[in-house]
Amino acid sequence: MDMQPPPAFVQLAQAEAPPEAPVDPAPIKVDVSKYIPESARAVTMIVTLTPPTGQAVIYPAGHENEGTLFKGARSIDEVKLDGPIIYVKLYGATSFDIQYTNYRQPD
Repeated sequence: MDMQPPPAFVQLAQAEAPPEAPVDPAPIKVDVSKYIPESARAVTMIVTLTPPTGQAVIYPAGHENEGTLFKGARSIDEVKLDGPIIYVKLYGATSFDIQYTNYRQPD
């Protein structure tokens, strides 16, 4: 009768580290002057995101905290403008497409 030693039990432990802060995505610069007059103060747009589970925040230069959130595969909303440049931050999306539908000018 052969006797074998019992199997070895190894338990590994990792030191607890605080969770890393989420990384803020780099903004993508978009020039809307080809589609919207420079005097426009707001633009209504349809944003299509890939994959459809993603989100995008779109805001004018200098107004990072006042962005408009677009969710899902295709959504429509108004974005305030402060010049011909807007920025897009993608969260969970890899690409986007913008279709401009309307704009508002000062009265």
